[in-house]
Amino acid sequence: MKKRLVIFASVLWLAACGVGGGGDSSSTPTPVPIPIKSKLVGEIFSAPSELATSPFKINAGYTGNLATSRAIKAAGMASILDLLLMSPVADGQGYPRSAIAPDAEQKLTQYVRDNADLLESGVRVLITDEVFSGTGNESDSAVALERQLTALKVGAALVRKHIPQASIGITVSPYAAQGKPNTLAYALKAVALVDWVGTDPYWLGDPTNIAYLHEWSRTFHGLAKQANPRVETLFIAQAFKFPSWDLVVFNSFIEQELVHAEQYDGILFFGWQFVSEIDISTAGKFFPDASKQLYKKYLK
Repeated sequence: MKKRLVIFASVLWLAACGVGGGGDSSSTPTPVPIPIKSKLVGEIFSAPSELATSPFKINAGYTGNLATSRAIKAAGMASILDLLLMSPVADGQGYPRSAIAPDAEQKLTQYVRDNADLLESGVRVLITDEVFSGTGNESDSAVALERQLTALKVGAALVRKHIPQASIGITVSPYAAQGKPNTLAYALKAVALVDWVGTDPYWLGDPTNIAYLHEWSRTFHGLAKQANPRVETLFIAQAFKFPSWDLVVFNSFIEQELVHAEQYDGILFFGWQFVSEIDISTAGKFFPDASKQLYKKYLK
C-alpha cells in the first residue's frame, strides 16, 4: 500500500508541475460539459451488425474490421480507422516498440490503394494503442522511451506522407505512466506529435487504484492540451465489468469517471457489445439496470 501511495503521489506531483507546458493543477478549471450534440460520441465495434443494436446516441465508431468501417461510413457517422500496422515493434536488438516494421510503408501504401473510399478528408486513424506500454525491463528508462518516441515519429511521418488528409491519433493508458515520471513526460511528447489522443482509464478491480484513475481522468485532458493546444481529446469509457468485482464500487467508479469525461472533446464506449480478449459475459449489455442507468446521458 505504501508503494502505491508513493506512485500516486509522483503522478500528482507531475500534474502539479504541469508536465508538457507549465502551470499547476490548482489552476485546472472545473470540467465544463460539452453539449452532446456537438461532442463526438462513439462506440468501439467488431461487426457491422452492432451498429443497429447500439444503445448509444452515437455519431462515430472505431473498429479494426474494414467491413464495419464501411458500415460506419454508410451510416453517415465519423469513422475512426485502425492503422495499428504502423505501431512500433521490437527492433533488431529486441528493444520493445523501438522501430517501425521494415515493411510498414509497403503495407501502408497497399492499405491506401485498397481503402481509398474510407480515407476522406479529416478521417481519424489510430496508429499506436497505449504508447509506451510494455517497456519490459527498461521501465521508465529515458533511453528506451526516446527510441520508442523516434519510432512513433517515423510512423506518423509515413502516414502524413501517404494519407495527408488524415487526423492521426494515439491512445495513452494511465497504467503505462503510473509511478513512471519519464513515461508520462514522453507520453505528452507523443501527444505533441499527433492530432488526437484517447485515454482508457479502465478500472480492473483493484480498489487501491481508484483514486489514481480518477486523478488521471480529471487531469489528462488539461495536460494533453498543454502539450498540444490543438489536439483533440477522446475519453474511452469503460463499459465492461467482471462478475467478481464489487458492483457498488464499480458503479461509483463509473459514475465519477463519466463526470470527468465531460471535459473531453469526445467519448468512445468500449465493452457494451464487444469486448476483446475477455469473456463476452463482462459486456455492458448484461449490466443490471442500476449500472446501465449510469450511462443514461448517452443512451437513446
